[in-house]
Amino acid sequence: MRVQVKPYLFLREVLGNRYISMDLPEGATVKELLQLVQKETGLPENLTVKSASVTILGSNNETGLIILINGCNIRQLQGLQYRLQEGDEISLFPPAAGG
Repeated sequence: MRVQVKPYLFLREVLGNRYISMDLPEGATVKELLQLVQKETGLPENLTVKSASVTILGSNNETGLIILINGCNIRQLQGLQYRLQEGDEISLFPPAAGG
């Protein structure tokens, strides 16, 4: 199945693309997607850019990202165990600070 990944803020710069189209096996989870993004892009578990730091996917299944599936926060779904579907749009937001 094919999904679209949309990185935001400094993740967009690090990944080098505005949108990433990815092919996944049927029934893949958000966790498996993040593992594949890390593997294919070489993202480390913890990423620090311009004094911002985020855990992409830690060894304890933690992530510092805000992840939306078709506009819905994964916390309202099944978290990292949510099973993706054909055509899903996954938005990845690192934490941001400002004033």
